[in-house]
Amino acid sequence: MSVSYDRIARDIAFTLEVKSEKIFQNIFLNNGILAALGMNGRVKVRRGGNRFDERTHLGQNSTVGHRSKFAQIPTDFQNNFLTAYYGQALCSGSAVINLIEQDQNAGDSKIDDLAEGLIEEAKLTFPNKIGDAVMKAAPGANDPDSIVYNIQATAFGSQTGTLGGIERSSHTGVADATDAWQNQYSATAIADIGAAAGIAAISKFAWTCSPGGSAATEQPDVGLTTTGVFAKMTGSADTLRRYGVNDKMLKLGYDNIMINRAAVMADRNVTAGYLYFLNTNYLRMQVLAGSNTKTVGSVSTIGDGAQSIPLQVRPPIESDDYLNYAIKMYLVYNITWGGLRQHGLQTTITEA
Repeated sequence: MSVSYDRIARDIAFTLEVKSEKIFQNIFLNNGILAALGMNGRVKVRRGGNRFDERTHLGQNSTVGHRSKFAQIPTDFQNNFLTAYYGQALCSGSAVINLIEQDQNAGDSKIDDLAEGLIEEAKLTFPNKIGDAVMKAAPGANDPDSIVYNIQATAFGSQTGTLGGIERSSHTGVADATDAWQNQYSATAIADIGAAAGIAAISKFAWTCSPGGSAATEQPDVGLTTTGVFAKMTGSADTLRRYGVNDKMLKLGYDNIMINRAAVMADRNVTAGYLYFLNTNYLRMQVLAGSNTKTVGSVSTIGDGAQSIPLQVRPPIESDDYLNYAIKMYLVYNITWGGLRQHGLQTTITEA
């Protein structure tokens, strides 16, 4: 006879809670942009509230300028600090356990380790769902803000739409580059991104996404492209012209190629011929703390940059009229942007 139901229920619930951090760590190891956000400390846990806020600064102080020592100094009120606000996306699921199967998976003759199987399933499913959602071409009503959707394939200064409650058309950056709620964009064809001319062209565009010049914080540090473009970048036979690599991303299991300061990786959700440049200093993931969250603010780092945040795992609930009980798991999060002109999209790159 198998051990009693109550004992197994507590065992399974405890196992899921203990290993829930491992599940979330797995999320950050299965998607390149999430891994980069975690490695760069751009994941923040917030407690309370029904939205995620992100302060941004668009424009300059209009009273500053060169003038005569007898001239009047303007005292116009400045209102250049804005708050971009974002909704809270929910990714949830459950582990449903049948009491008969539970009995069959106990003792010396068990078929499988039921608890371990459920944990493994969650580890495989949560990262796929979240990784695909943050790169979705057309987010649904319950999805987080998508990188692909918000980095527009439209000329800088001509982009429209709202991101974080801020209208892009009100901050075109045409007259004042510092007042830009617009991402960089180029459709100039790059025939061979693995040759010297192609390397120069994509490097030049990466500099376009760095309006502050050589400052490290202003340069994109992540690139996302297709496997075809990535393969083309590695095709040069001249070792003197090959790209470098980001060792930290390699330790997390991500093959990458450096363009300026950006570690470029392949992502299955990128459109053919596209390469996204992202600056994690102006991009992060925010997570809503729950009852299982012990700390808020910066998340803990495991090993070589892997991030660990516990999923919210609820106690098991037995069904009234089925021989089942369920353990619910969820995560409330979103991608938030602190700026747009530091990110860019290069299209029309010839693939291998």
